[in-house]
Parts: sequence; C-alpha cells; structure tokens
Amino acid sequence: MTWKVADDANAAALRVAHTHDVLNGLARVRVETLQIELSTQNFRLTGDPARLNERDRAIARREIELDRVRTLTSDHPAQSARWTQLRAVIDQRLGLSRRIEALRRNEGQDAANAFVAAAPLRETRERVDRILGEMDNEERRLLVDRNVAQKHSSDLLVGAGGAVLILMLALLGATYGLIRRQLSASEGHLRTVISRVPALIAYVDAQQRYVYVNRHYRERFAPHHPDIAGRSVREVLGETRYAIAAPLIEKVLKGEPQNYDWEPFPGVWQVINYMPRQDERGEVTGYYVLGADITERKRAEERIRLLNGELEQRVRELEQVSRALRTLSAGNRAMLRATGERELLDSMCRALVEIGAYPMALVWLRDAAGNYVPTAQCGHPDGIDGLRAWAAANAPARRAAMDAIVADGQMRFVSDTEPAGDDVLPPLPAPVPGGVVACPLRVGGSGIGLLTVHRAASEGFGDEEMALIGESADDLAYGVSTLRTHAEQARTREAMYRLTQYDLLTGLPNQTLFSDTLAAELRSCRQHERPFALLQMNIERLSEINDALGFTQGDQILCEFGGRLSRATPDGVFVARLRGDEFALLLPDSDRAAALSMARRLREVLSQPFQLVELPIDVSTRTGIALYPDHGSTPHDLYRHMDIAVRQAKRQGVDCVVFDPALYPAPSHRLNMAGDLRRAIEADDLRLYLQPKVDMRDGIVCGAEALVRWQHPTRGLIPPSEFIELAEQTGLIRPLAEWMIARVLRLNRQWDDEGRSLPIAVNLSARNLRDEDLVDKIRQMLAHWGTANGLLEIEITESAVMEDADFALRVLHGLRAEGIRLYIDDFGTGYSSLSYLQKLPVGCIKIDQSFVRAMAVSSDSAAIVRSTIDLVHDLGRKVVAEGVETQQHWDALCALGCDVAQGYLIARPMPAEDFPAWVDRYRPIRASDPADKHGAA
Repeated sequence: MTWKVADDANAAALRVAHTHDVLNGLARVRVETLQIELSTQNFRLTGDPARLNERDRAIARREIELDRVRTLTSDHPAQSARWTQLRAVIDQRLGLSRRIEALRRNEGQDAANAFVAAAPLRETRERVDRILGEMDNEERRLLVDRNVAQKHSSDLLVGAGGAVLILMLALLGATYGLIRRQLSASEGHLRTVISRVPALIAYVDAQQRYVYVNRHYRERFAPHHPDIAGRSVREVLGETRYAIAAPLIEKVLKGEPQNYDWEPFPGVWQVINYMPRQDERGEVTGYYVLGADITERKRAEERIRLLNGELEQRVRELEQVSRALRTLSAGNRAMLRATGERELLDSMCRALVEIGAYPMALVWLRDAAGNYVPTAQCGHPDGIDGLRAWAAANAPARRAAMDAIVADGQMRFVSDTEPAGDDVLPPLPAPVPGGVVACPLRVGGSGIGLLTVHRAASEGFGDEEMALIGESADDLAYGVSTLRTHAEQARTREAMYRLTQYDLLTGLPNQTLFSDTLAAELRSCRQHERPFALLQMNIERLSEINDALGFTQGDQILCEFGGRLSRATPDGVFVARLRGDEFALLLPDSDRAAALSMARRLREVLSQPFQLVELPIDVSTRTGIALYPDHGSTPHDLYRHMDIAVRQAKRQGVDCVVFDPALYPAPSHRLNMAGDLRRAIEADDLRLYLQPKVDMRDGIVCGAEALVRWQHPTRGLIPPSEFIELAEQTGLIRPLAEWMIARVLRLNRQWDDEGRSLPIAVNLSARNLRDEDLVDKIRQMLAHWGTANGLLEIEITESAVMEDADFALRVLHGLRAEGIRLYIDDFGTGYSSLSYLQKLPVGCIKIDQSFVRAMAVSSDSAAIVRSTIDLVHDLGRKVVAEGVETQQHWDALCALGCDVAQGYLIARPMPAEDFPAWVDRYRPIRASDPADKHGAA
C-alpha cells in the first residue's frame, strides 16, 4: 500500500506539471495572436513587406503552440471542443488578414481601410479572447484541484510512512518477543525478513551506538562494512550528516518523536522517523530509526517548483509584452486619428505612460541649430516647460550622444548607473530612478529626433518588449512623416488654390473665384428670391501709363486701385480683379438704386490722385452695372451684360451705365445667326455685289467696290448691315473676307480673259488688319489666280487704321508692296489728321457720304468737302466721293475737282454677274445733264 501511495503522489505531481504546460501554451497562443494582428495592421498602414514576414513567422509559432495545446488537452472533452472552436475562429481571422494583404497590395490603403471598417475583426477578436479565457480558466481550475490532490497525496505519503513506522515498530516488538521466546530457533529467520523490508530500519541505544540495522540501512550508510553494530552514529553518518541529525537525535532521546526530510547524498532524498524506546520506568533506552527513499517525490516537487517559477516568469514576460502590444496598438490608433504632428506626439507619450504603465515617455525633436528639444512628454511633474529648461542647461552634454544614436539608427538602453560618454546618454530627468530606452526617429532617411521611454530600475526591459517599443518608435516616425507630407500637400494645395483662385498682383480674387462666387450667389438667390447687383469697373488709359512710366508703375496703380476698392466696400461685398484693367464687385441684396449709390461712392474714392514717382496721377474709370434677375439668370448673361454696359459707358463718355435690355436683343437669336453665317460661308451661300466707280473727268467706269449679300434659305437676301458686325464679334470676319477676296480675284481673272479688266475694291475691317497672316494669305491668293497688279484694291476705314496705327502701317506697306491700291474709306468720321495720311501708302481718300449728301443744304459740309479735296490733292492723292445721288452733287463735285464718284446717281449695287451688261449699257454722265438721261440701273 505504501508504494501505491508513492505512485499516486508522483502521478499528481505530473498532472500539475501537465496543467502548467497547457497554461503556458495558451499564453503563447494569445501573444502570437496579438502579434499577427499588429503586424497585419502595420502592413495596412505602411505597406512595408517586412511586416508580412513578421506576421508569417508569428503564424508559424502559433501553429506549433496550437498543436501542442491540442495534444495536451486531448483527454479533456470540454477543452477539446473549445480548441475546435478556437481553430475555426483563428482560420477565419487568417482569411481576413490575407484579404487585407491582397487589398493593400493591389488596390491601396483606402481599399484596405474600407474593408477593415466593414470586416468582423472586432467580433472575431472577442471570440478568440473569450475561448482562450475559457480554456485558461478551466486549466487554472484543474491546477487548483490538482495542487490539492498533489498535496493530499504528499500528506498520504507521509501518513503512510507513519503507518509503516507503526507497523514496523509493532513488527519489531513482536519480533523481540519472539526472539525472547524462540531466540535460538527464529533469530536467523527474523533477520532475513527485516532485511528484505524495502525501508531503512535501525535501532540505536541511548549512547548513540547502533544495536541493529537492516541490510538497506547498512548498504546506504556503510556499504563497506559487513556489520555496524556497536559503532556510533557520528562514525557511521559522518560529520556533515551527523551535524544535521544530532539536534533531532537529542530530542528523540528526550522522548520526543522526530520526522524530517533530508538529502544525505547528492540527488538522494529520504524521509526519516525517530521513535524513542522506553523501559518499564519510562526512561528512554534508545530509539528506532525508520526511513524511506522519497527521491522521486522530491524530483517531482522540484519540477513543479521550477515549472511554477517558469510560469511566473512567462506571466511577467507576457504582461510586459501585452503592455507593449497595447501601447503599440494605442499608438497606431493615435496615428490614424491625429490631425497634427503635436497631437500625434502627445498621444503617443500618453499611450506609453497611461496604457504601457511606463513612468515617463518623452519625444525630442532636433531644431534648426541641431539641438534636441523636448517637444512632447507624459509623466514628468515639471511638464514640458520644466523639461525644456533642463534641456537648455544640459544641451552640450546630451547632443553628442543623441547624435550618435540617431546616426546609428539603432535603439539603445541606458542605465542610470552607466557612465556618460560621447555615445552614452547622460542621466535624463525622470520621476523615478532606473533605465531608459532611446529610439531614433527617422523620416525620409534622415534622423529628426528621439523617443525615450523610462522604466524603474527594479523592472528592466525584456528583449521582446524593447523590440515592440522600437516598433512604436518606427510607427511614430512614420506618422510624423505622413503628417508632414500631408501638411506639405496642404500647403501646396493652398498655394495652387491661391494661384488658381487669386490674382497674384493685387491679392484679390480672380475671375475664376469670382465666377464660382457668382454661381453660388445665383443658386442662393433663386432659392430665397433675393436680388443682387454686379459692377464692372475698367481703368481708363492704363496702357498710356504703362507706356509713359513703365509697367512697374502701372502695376502699382492696379494694386492701389484694388486696395481702395477693398477698403471702400462694406463687409459682404465681393471684390475681384477679372483681367488687365477690369475689376468687378458683387453686391448681395442690392437693387438698381443700391448699385448706383455704390458706384458714386467708389467714384469719389477713386477720383483722388494716385501718387506715382512723386507725381499725382488722375485715374478715371468706366462702370457697367448688371442686375439679377432683371438682366440675366446665368453667369454668362450677367457677365456679358455687365461688359456691354461698360462699353456703352465708354462710347457715351459717362462714368456709369446700367445695362438696358431694350437696346440688345436676346443672345439666342445672334447665336443662331452666327451658326447660319458660318454655314453660309462654307456652303457658298453668299452673293457678290458690285457698285461702279466713275472717273469724273470723262464719266468712264474706272472700277467697282465689292459688296456682300447673304442669301438666307428662310429670310431671303440679308444686307451686310445685319451680319457684318456679328461676323466681327464672332470671329467670322476672317473667313468672310477671304471668301470676298477669292470671289473678286476669280472675277478679275474671268474679266481679264474676256478683255474687260477693271479694278475691284474689297473692304477690310479692323479685325482683318490685326491678322498677322493677312499679307501672306493675300499674296498666296494673288499668285494662285495670276492677278495683275492694280486689279485688286483694298478699302480700310479711317478708324480701323487708327486702332493700332503702327501695326496697321506695317500691314498697309506689305499690301502696297504686292501691287494693291489702298483706299481710306469713310474719311472725316474718325480722328486722324491729314498730316498722318502722309505716312500711309494709300492712293485714294474716300469722302464719307454723309458730307456729300449734305453739301447742297449745309455750308459746313460743303466747306469740309472742298477743303478735303484740296488738301488730298496737295498730298498727291486722289479723292473718291461716296453718296453721289443727284446731278447737283455731281456738278458740285466736278466744280471742286473731285476725281472719282460713286453713288446711286451712277448705279445701285448689283449682282456681279449683271455688272458687265450694265457697263455695256452705261452712258457717261456729264455736268448739268438730267439724271434721267443716263443709264442708272
């Protein structure tokens, strides 16, 4: 029975060790699960493939632990069922991790973040924690039960030893009696029986000399002696063992039973019982020794002790790693949520102290001078200001060591007791003495500072914990880099916004921003039925200021002009520079009266001289006003009507004009007309008309002026007065002029072939004159048709020449060089001088028909015509009179010496194909001949 109790005690010890193995495995599974999640999260945030390698290694380690836990719990049905549930949830989470990896690789961080927001990460994490917790709790319950059972077995073993002792004593007593009765017959037999008992048995007298020992006792303590009877205990045990046993022997000889465990030989343990033997008088005459080998039990107990110590160490390490992991997770959350660098740094320090339970965390950033300045902290009683004061006083002592850590790029642990040096940090201010981990912060390959994490001297840092703190520092550096990149992008966007939305010279909103504001105001006013007004102000003669004083002074005028507008307008008025010399204002909740009042107020402000290069410069403006909803409901309409009003103010010579819808038709009609005109030019639906010119000296036809008519499919024949201005405004004047010249040159060629060559004049507008390709185009057309010199003539209005006199002069010389005679048309209606005409390569001056028609009734008109003819002749040019409608006009012009006449008296404009027949029928006009005797068609 004693041996069974010993076996039961050993089995109980093994069960306790088994439970410790399961608990250790569960703890490892929990740690690796946290590591896998954090590695996946870090890869999602950074895209660093090293995080995936780290995750895969953690997965492999967890699989080993899971298999071990499954084997250890296979004899426990409930734990096996929980393991199966755990396996399913872990497989689900592995699938989520692989999905996050694929999205981050193929579609980017936004796609991965969107998946994480919708995936059941939190639910599966809680299920893993719950299942691991249930398994852990079950094993801890079993551990309690098995510890109790193990202790009970140990107690039973001790009790069994006592029972064996009593039995042995009884056996000895019986044996002694038997010896006394049958000493001679049974002594040998009893000794054989006692020697075979698997225990240490001896009897020692009061003088501590052995009287009897069994074979096991002798072989253990005196194997080289066949008999130790009569020898002293000291002699047999030896001094070292006797020193242990002597106090107990002394007590048992006083009548006190003794029981103790000892290790008489290395690796050999025994339980020893001393029982006193007393005579009839109660005096102790000796004591019995009964011992048993308990080496296996002691080994099991030692193993349990070692396992408990290892478990405690693992628990401490797990607590440290879990704390670091929680800190890392909190840092990642802070990185995701932080909107600014300072917020991120403060959040990381708080996470290290409040969640990581470190006494203090501190971020040092390097300033422009290379010094390391405390930028964020948590845990120091003096706060950031106290730390900065300390840092300023100890900068030289710290800088070299911090530079070394940042340059090396490796984290470093420094103890308070470590001597300072060039590469060792001096003691940092901390709330408790201990050590510090210094982690370099690197952004874009260069160091920006350090993260220092402090810990009490009694705790220290584990390797895994330091690695996780290093990851926190790397994540912090990545977060700083990301926020700085975002900040730089925000500054770039702001600069781009300023470039695209604001005028660089004046700082005012530009046309783009004004248009956006106008569109927003339109939406608001439509919804709330509110009016508003637009004002456009153009600076007069800005080009003259630029020419006279330089563009720098002109720019100064623009800046001061914009500043005055901004200062003179109340809050809510939106002021912008549209382009060049054009400024605009948007007046919310304003009608006609409010807009005119604002225009008067601004005129007063802007009428004050502008001081340039110590010269007061007066600047005048023209203002156009458009109102919503009276003058349009779209930005395009309001812009156009505001611009029309400005141009009307210029034409009328007034300061301000409010747009008048009655003077301008709806734009839809003009757009339709423009489209029809383009198609008419392309489809050759225009008609060439000619009006003859007659030499007044002999009445002979000397040429013709080419005119255009539009044969509209629905409106019929449209005169040029209805579409020429439209062509100029829409850019169709160029293809229209090219069509006219081509038709005229083709007609010149036809007439030349028929032997009836006559020069034909084509009218060009101011826009045609500004065409840099005009001369080259006409030269090519002349060459194409083989036109002789003098057959193509060009008529240009006086105002067209004066719009850009220098450029026009170059174009006219180019045309004249091609053998083209030039005419100044409508002379007298512009503002040129006859002296300026000397510079122009023109051959003829056409007097405007308004003066010719009024000759008979206006002495002023007659005087103008007379003086013009004389002066033109003095300049060596010829004179053409337009608007000759009566014989009286003819006679007067003949008397004044006019060279050429053109008008209804001679013929109205006619289709080009009818012109040759008219020439054949024509009879020259003579002075004082009745008009009805001549061939006017």
